[in-house]
Parts: sequence; structure tokens; C-alpha cells
Amino acid sequence: MSLKILVTDDEPVSLKAMRSLMVSLGHTVLTFPDFQEAGERVEKQRFDVAFLGVRTPELDGLELARRIRNSETNRETVIVMLNATDDIKSLRTAFGEGVDFVLTKPVSPSRLRPMLAAMQSPGWKGKRHAARLPLFTQVSCKWGGQEFALQSMNISESGILLRPSIDAEIGEEVSLSFKFEEFRAALNVRARIARKDGTESIGMEFFGLAPEDINAIQLYVMGHLNKAPVSHERTGSRSIWMGQGFLGS
Repeated sequence: MSLKILVTDDEPVSLKAMRSLMVSLGHTVLTFPDFQEAGERVEKQRFDVAFLGVRTPELDGLELARRIRNSETNRETVIVMLNATDDIKSLRTAFGEGVDFVLTKPVSPSRLRPMLAAMQSPGWKGKRHAARLPLFTQVSCKWGGQEFALQSMNISESGILLRPSIDAEIGEEVSLSFKFEEFRAALNVRARIARKDGTESIGMEFFGLAPEDINAIQLYVMGHLNKAPVSHERTGSRSIWMGQGFLGS
């Protein structure tokens, strides 16, 4: 399925590179160096995805995100903000305006290709929320005044599966710290124990995730949907719902 994509950025080199890659993948792409012109187009034409640069100090990209999210034509369009920095304040501002994902520039082809491939797959939005993807990284787990070094097995937007287990009861809260090395994101999150498999493994359910942590998990899931076996098993008895705009539990 070919995607209809809008890209707007005030950096000509970035705009040209993104258009070239997207067109080579078979997508229909319209690029706009002018944010006002892009805003007029989204009122008339439907797009599957909008990649928006942020121009300071006017923050035209955020104004355009708000306009897209409030339009009848593109209310459900996936909005990807292209940000020059990864500071927490700008991430939270972007999510508050209805942005779905934030990518830090420069955006490499290795990041863009799997994201677009995932968006092309049938029912990708459902997969994005339900998919549990393999993740093998060290996780520091703090509970009861103790710190445990665990290994992750898989992750989804709702939780993470770790091994081995720890001597804590289902429902108890823990603090987890781990990294996504491929885009240098360090997460410090809260979770509840949702499932235990003896001493072998333990399922954790995230709660109260900050926007920057949600964005990191979403980007990981999006980038690996078409690369690895996907499970739709839940970590616990329920999963976290995440919708448009500011995402939360």
C-alpha cells in the first residue's frame, strides 16, 4: 500500500533527502518549505502521514500539527515531528499538540524505512499498540530497598517481560531503568508486577509513563514490527490505552 505523505521543513537538504527516499519506496510525497502553504494544503487534501519540521522561534511545525489535528480532512493523519533536539520540554509540547511520534534530526534512512514499512502493513495501528517485540537489554530493577540486574525478553507499549524473577508479589510496584541503544534513549519508569513464572521470568506492567518514555517505546516497536516475530500476548490482565495527542495510561 502506497502512502500519501506530506513533508514540510525549512531545511532544503533535509526536505530533498526525505522526499528522495520516500519516492524510491513507492510513496506519493508532497514537500513544502513553506509552512503556511502546507497548512492550506492539509485543508484540501488527505494524507496518511505528515512529517513536520520545527522552525524556531515561530514554532510553525507545532502550529501546523494543531491545524492538522483539528481539520476534518486529516484528523486521523499520523503526525511525525522532526525535532532538532530531544529535550523533554519540546517532546511534551509536541505531544500536547497532537503529535504521534518525535524523531530527532538528522533522520537516517535506517530509521525511516522500517517506520514507513510498518505504516504500510494492514492494521498497523492495532499492531502498534498490541505487538510485543523481542528486546534483549540489561534492566536495573529496584524494589524493597534492593537492586536487581535483570535481562529483558520482550517489550510492548503496555509492559516488559524480564528474567529471572524476583521475590516480590503480584501487584507490587518497582522502578526499572534500561536503554534503547540504537537511538540512545535511557528510560526510568515505574511498573507493577503483573505475572510470575516461578523463578524463570516476571512480567511487568508500565504505569504513569512520561511522554518521552512512551515515544521511545513506540519508536522501538515501529522500527521492529517487520523485522522480528511478533507476539500479541499481554503482560498482565489489562493493557495501557494510548491514543492521539498526549499519551498516558
